[in-house]
Amino acid sequence: MGGNFGRIQGRNLKVAGRLAGLALGLAGLLLGTVALRADVPGANPDEDPGADQGQAARAVRLSNVDGQVQLSVGGQVIADGAVANTPLFEGTRIVTADDGRAEVQFEDGSVARVSPNSSLTLSVLRGAGTTAEAQMTLDGGLSYFELQGNGQNGAMSVKFGDSVATASGFTVMRVNLDNLPGELAVFSGNAHLDRGTTLSVDLHGGESVALSASDISRYTLNESIAPDSWDAWNSDRDQVLSSEASAATGASNSYSQGGNPAWNDLDANGNWYSVPGQGNIWSPYDASDPGFDPYGNGYWMDSPGYGYSWVSGNSWGYLPYTCGTWNWYERFGWGWAPGSGGCSPWWGGGRYNGVNIGSGYGGYHPPLPPRYPHRPLRPSMIAVNRHGMAPVASLPARDKTSVVEIAGYTTQPFRPLSPRPSYNGGGGIYGYANRTTVTNVGGVPATGQARTGFVQSGSRAGSAAPRSAASASHASAPAASHASGGGFSGGGGGAAHVSAGGGGGHH
Repeated sequence: MGGNFGRIQGRNLKVAGRLAGLALGLAGLLLGTVALRADVPGANPDEDPGADQGQAARAVRLSNVDGQVQLSVGGQVIADGAVANTPLFEGTRIVTADDGRAEVQFEDGSVARVSPNSSLTLSVLRGAGTTAEAQMTLDGGLSYFELQGNGQNGAMSVKFGDSVATASGFTVMRVNLDNLPGELAVFSGNAHLDRGTTLSVDLHGGESVALSASDISRYTLNESIAPDSWDAWNSDRDQVLSSEASAATGASNSYSQGGNPAWNDLDANGNWYSVPGQGNIWSPYDASDPGFDPYGNGYWMDSPGYGYSWVSGNSWGYLPYTCGTWNWYERFGWGWAPGSGGCSPWWGGGRYNGVNIGSGYGGYHPPLPPRYPHRPLRPSMIAVNRHGMAPVASLPARDKTSVVEIAGYTTQPFRPLSPRPSYNGGGGIYGYANRTTVTNVGGVPATGQARTGFVQSGSRAGSAAPRSAASASHASAPAASHASGGGFSGGGGGAAHVSAGGGGGHH
C-alpha cells in the first residue's frame, strides 16, 4: 500500500510540475520570447526511458567526414552515413568504407584520423581535465594519431591487438593493422609501446616497429618509416586546421578548454563582439540573412544511453550547441554567448543536449528533440531543414570591419591575433632517411642490414602502394593556401630503449 501511495504521489508531483512548466511556457510566449534550458530534454526518465540518467557523460567531436562512414554503439548502428559535428560518446565505433575517411577531435586538440577500410572504437572516454581518461582501439586497418601529450585532458592511449601505445609530449603516430599483429610508426615525438607484460619499447621520431605474429617477445625495430599512401592525407588535414588557427582571435583566451580546435571554427566563420553586460558574443557570417535559424539545418541523432543530441549541418556547428545560449538581438540578429564562466559542455554534468535558446524573437519556435514512449520506435537520425521567419527585412553584414549595434551598444569585431597562432600538428613535409633495422629476439637486439629509405617533399608527392582502390586517387582536403603547422621529423630523435621480459638493451 505504501509503495502504491508513493507512486501515486510521485505521479501527482509530476503532473503538477508539468502544469507549472506549461504556465511558464505560456508566459514566455506572451512576452514574445522563447526561453529553453539545454538540460531540459531527456532530464526526465519518463521522457527518455533509454537514457542512463546516472552516467557522467563525455563526448568528443567527429570533426571531418568524407565518403561512407558508419557509427555504431554496442553493435547497434546509429548512423549509416555519419556527418561532421556529431558528438561521440564512450563505446562509439567508427567504420570507414573503401571510400570513407573520418577525423575525431579531442578537447585539447589531439586528433585521430581513420583511413579507408578501417575501424576505430572509443573504448574509454570519461572524466574531465587532468583526471580524464581516453583510450582508442584500432579494430582494423590504418589510422593516424596526433596526441598533444600535455596532460590537459588526462591520460590518452591507443590500443591495437594486444598492444597499447602512449605518448610523451606532442607525438604523431601511425598504427597499421593490415599486417598483423600490427606496426607502429612514430613520425614525431616519443611513444611507449607495451605488448602485454612481456614487451616494452620506447620509440622516438623517425622510428617504427613491426611486431611478431609467432612470438610476443619478438619485434623488428626500424630507424626509418616506410611511407604509406595516406600519409599525405594526414598532412593535408593538418594544413586545414593550421589555416583555421591562423584566423584566431583572443575571444576564447579566458574560457576553459581554450585549446579546443572548435574555437578556431568560430574565428574562421564569423565575428566575436565584446558587449557590456553580455560578455563576448559570436555571430556567424550566415546570420546576416534574416532567415538564418541556428536550428534550421541539421539532425537530431539518438545515441544509446544519452538520448537525442543536436548535430548541426553548419561547418562551424559544434561548440555553439554544447554550451552557452543563442539569443536574438534587435537590429542585429542571432548571436551566441558562451557565458562569463567559460564553456563547460552540457555532457560534463551527465545531461542531454536539448535546445540552448536563451531568447528568441516573438513567434520563434525551435525544433525540439523527439520523445517517444518506447525506444525501439525511435529513429536514430531525424533531419531538420527549415528557414526562419524573422520579423525584419534586413540585417547588418558581418565582416571583419563593420561596426554593429548589439543590445543597445555599438561595437566592432575582434581582430585576429598577431602573430597568428598555428595548429600544433604534424605539418606537411616528410623525411625518410636511410637508417638501420634492429631486430629483437628474446630481448637481445641484433643489428641487421640497413634498408633503403624514401624521401618525399611536399604534401602530394609519390607514395607507397595504395591500401585500396580509393586511395590511389584520394582527394585533397578542402583548404586553400596556408602556412604549414610544422614538419614531421623523419631523421630520428636519439636511440630507442627496448626491453622484453626483463631483458632488452640499447642500440
